[in-house]
Amino acid sequence: MEQNKKIARFFSKPLMRQTIKSNWGLCVAILLVMVLLGNVMNYAMSMMATERSDIDVTEYQESFYTYLGALATYDAMTQQELSYTDFTAGNNETAYEAAFGMMNAQTNMNLSTKGFQDSIDGLSQSGISLDKYVKQFEYVYALKQSEGVFNKEELTVPDMLTITLDMMGVSSDMVEKMSEMNPASMMNQMYYTAMGLLPIFILIVILANSLIADQVDRGSMAYVLSTPTKRSAVAITQLVFMIVVPFIILSIVCATRIGTSFLFYDEVNVAGTLALFGGMYILVEAVCGICFMGSCIFSQSKKSMAFGGGLAVWFFLASMIGMFGSENMVNTGMGVSELSIFNKLTLVGLYDVDALSTIGTASVNTAFAWKLLILVIIAVACYAIGAVRFSKKDLPL
Repeated sequence: MEQNKKIARFFSKPLMRQTIKSNWGLCVAILLVMVLLGNVMNYAMSMMATERSDIDVTEYQESFYTYLGALATYDAMTQQELSYTDFTAGNNETAYEAAFGMMNAQTNMNLSTKGFQDSIDGLSQSGISLDKYVKQFEYVYALKQSEGVFNKEELTVPDMLTITLDMMGVSSDMVEKMSEMNPASMMNQMYYTAMGLLPIFILIVILANSLIADQVDRGSMAYVLSTPTKRSAVAITQLVFMIVVPFIILSIVCATRIGTSFLFYDEVNVAGTLALFGGMYILVEAVCGICFMGSCIFSQSKKSMAFGGGLAVWFFLASMIGMFGSENMVNTGMGVSELSIFNKLTLVGLYDVDALSTIGTASVNTAFAWKLLILVIIAVACYAIGAVRFSKKDLPL
């Protein structure tokens, strides 16, 4: 009997079973939402990766344009109508051999139907329709035949685009910055610091309030403490629940995201994904600790919700505003660098997604270490303060 009382002083299995029974539905709902969000984001990023090919086709493009230029010159000289479309249709290969042979005789080039086909096959790896390359060549070829009416300077496609964009209010500097934008980094930032956090922030605010403050406010805590369960056991049991539940949810979300990544990508940085979700768990626990502390300090549910929920909302909103101060957002013209100050006013700012995503790569950025350490200290301190405060404060029982 004495042994049972000692166990109840630090942890209560009946209370844990009751807590799980009361909250499992909400936890499963949040889990399903997060799994769905993670997989949708994975799919969206894979589509962007498909459209934005990393294969360098510059050499193939130059070769392709050389062949198109040779055909254009040959057509002008012989009044023929040889073209890329006609060539790919397989019509009259002999005519193309003759055309390339004639151009080789007049220049130092080494053109052939096989070389033309190789340039077509190589350029196809870009994921961009070759008809678009042909159209671009036609503009370039046409403008090379022209010069300015007044200054006699050569007219080029890049100059035309620069002037057109400048008249639309898009400076050349902005275009250059947009070309440096990293879509993968921006999507990661949006998921891990916004969309992925919102559901679990909602969960922990509700859980933290319901586990302590709400029970005190409704009077049900009196029944719990009337059993052989000490206040310390109540605090530690609910604390353990707040630690374990986010871990289980984020572990499942992480596992499903890694699993679907193998369906969408050829290469998957498993270590990087584990690090990102590990960092998210530490951030979530820091917020959990704050909400738990508020629930232990206040005896009224509305005050507990105002404290924990208010801070959680602020952390989220400040992170969202700070996102518009990130380099990627500024480069797209949708952000202002001064807004990055908000990242210093939220705990989410200590969750360094860019640095964590380098784990598993050749160059690891360890800037995330001290930031995560601060979050761990916050979590431990808040949990400890909350547990001690609940164990010693006067309860309206």
